[in-house]
Amino acid sequence: MTARRLIAVSVAVSAIVAVTGCTRTSVVVSGRFGPPSAATGGIGPIPTIKQALPGIEAFVEQERGLKFKRPVKVKLLAAKAFVKQLDKGDGAPSKSDIEQSESIFYSLGLLSPKVNIAKVFKDAGDDTTIGFYDFKTKRLYVRGTRATPGVRAVLSHELTHALTDQWFGLNRPKLDKSNQELGDAFTGLIEGDAERTRIAYEHKVLTPAQRKIAEQEENAGGRPPHVPLVILELIGFPYAVGPDFVDTLVEDGGIAELNHAYRHPPTSSEQLIDPTAYENHDNPKHVATPAADGTRVAHGDLGMIGLLLMLEHGLPRDEAQQAMTGWGGDQFASWRSGSGWCLRDSVVMDYGLAMDAFQAGLKDWVKTRHGNAHIEQLGDKTTFVTCS
Repeated sequence: MTARRLIAVSVAVSAIVAVTGCTRTSVVVSGRFGPPSAATGGIGPIPTIKQALPGIEAFVEQERGLKFKRPVKVKLLAAKAFVKQLDKGDGAPSKSDIEQSESIFYSLGLLSPKVNIAKVFKDAGDDTTIGFYDFKTKRLYVRGTRATPGVRAVLSHELTHALTDQWFGLNRPKLDKSNQELGDAFTGLIEGDAERTRIAYEHKVLTPAQRKIAEQEENAGGRPPHVPLVILELIGFPYAVGPDFVDTLVEDGGIAELNHAYRHPPTSSEQLIDPTAYENHDNPKHVATPAADGTRVAHGDLGMIGLLLMLEHGLPRDEAQQAMTGWGGDQFASWRSGSGWCLRDSVVMDYGLAMDAFQAGLKDWVKTRHGNAHIEQLGDKTTFVTCS
């Protein structure tokens, strides 16, 4: 599935923008398209990727107002070798990583304990990714050799990553190790930037016939089988909100403001959803990590997007979004409880009315959990527990 198809799924179901391949925040950023289309009628001969790259690189430089400091290393791979390299870039998740994810998804009721989390994330990307930039190896890997319209568009996206990596550095492991949403927020910035370039490339370079072919390529992959919708929502989130966030920066301060954001990136999903929160330095408030009723497995913040997805899996979309307006910060701790998982989260809001709306929505959501969730504390800080 393409990045834009993921966006369509995410926005249609959650309307996240109105209030995200799998994005590889620490190593890889990927362009997701179905297999290159065989339909080429009316668009002329299909160049090879090596033939097309110089023109795409020149466009990316012009659109971003930056010059490549050095040539981008590009490696073309056959399908099997490409997937192998993609999996190598991601790295196999550790048992601890899997347990932490299970403790969150299962406790919140976002996934059934029967779902193999590691497998569904892998399935969401392997068959639908045609190119990715690995900012550890500083290489752009591409599946195949033909530069169809859809492939050229996604290469403009990936080359934007390569360009900004040369100027600002995209490999920031400390962000992913943080308990805050810093990694996800930075991913929204870089994906929004790359999507802005791709959209410009399609409209300024591709002909109407070529854009039609590119759209056919995007739709060719379809929704990855057996991948739950919430996974696509999370994968699609940076792609869904990132472009609007970046557009706001450029409209307010030009490319210089966008470049400034790489040096001072957003700090939360709230800032991506509402760029005024970024411009006003509305950073997440400190919240103490709550206690775990057992050996703590994971801790951190669910963030505005995590809590929103949680509430939307039980409440009408409008009520969930109203409940999350004015999010101030949160911290959770998870632990194993018998054969299942539990999670305790403490939430603060930016102002009193926002807390009133959050508590009202949370109370309604708890009722949908059929005894598997309860509220422990109300007031300036609201704490709840939910179990699988």
